[in-house]
Amino acid sequence: MRRGDFFKEMGSSLFQTVKSVYEPFLSEDLEKIEVAADRVLGITWHPIMKEYEFNSDLEMKFINGKPVIVTRIGTNMQAVDGVCPVCSNIIILTTLYSTGKCLNCQNEYNFKSQSGDLQLNSYPIKLKNDTYLIGFQEYKRQGGSDA
Repeated sequence: MRRGDFFKEMGSSLFQTVKSVYEPFLSEDLEKIEVAADRVLGITWHPIMKEYEFNSDLEMKFINGKPVIVTRIGTNMQAVDGVCPVCSNIIILTTLYSTGKCLNCQNEYNFKSQSGDLQLNSYPIKLKNDTYLIGFQEYKRQGGSDA
């Protein structure tokens, strides 16, 4: 083996060794940073369902007393608010056409084409330990007491 090849191999193997030693520490630090960011932003995570429990491509779930519409298009999951932003009524789902409609103000939204009159708020979703979690942002009042 030539001297240049030897030093090249030593450098790459040393880098791989250092990487394998520090990788668990870095993943723990990243998880701690994620938890800290969630606390600062006021996001609390609630379980929606297990990874294998998904029955339909469009479902209404009540999580922490809030109606949430969970959709799946291929491998992409999305969670949106189940309350009409115009009149504050619960949106009625039609799984056959993958649509949601407010019966009070007659606004509709198609979840397959992602188009319609309703402008629904989306929630963050993450997968952790074979469980899908949804993030709700807690809004805290600023300032002191009312005058």
